[in-house]
Amino acid sequence: AGISVVFITHNPHHAYLVGDNFYLLNRGQMMAEYTKDNVSREELVKAMAGGAELEALAHELGAKG
Repeated sequence: AGISVVFITHNPHHAYLVGDNFYLLNRGQMMAEYTKDNVSREELVKAMAGGAELEALAHELGAKG
């Protein structure tokens, strides 16, 4: 038996400091689930910022520049 706390934030840096498990939601739908052992802070930031969609946009913008 332990204690659980639900900490809701849009700041991945804050979440990573205190969390052991991370659930990413988008409009009420679970988009990803991670444990601290399986994700780095940088990977969590990237996933929260848009992940593959953000990479595709950055690539597209880079190709136009």
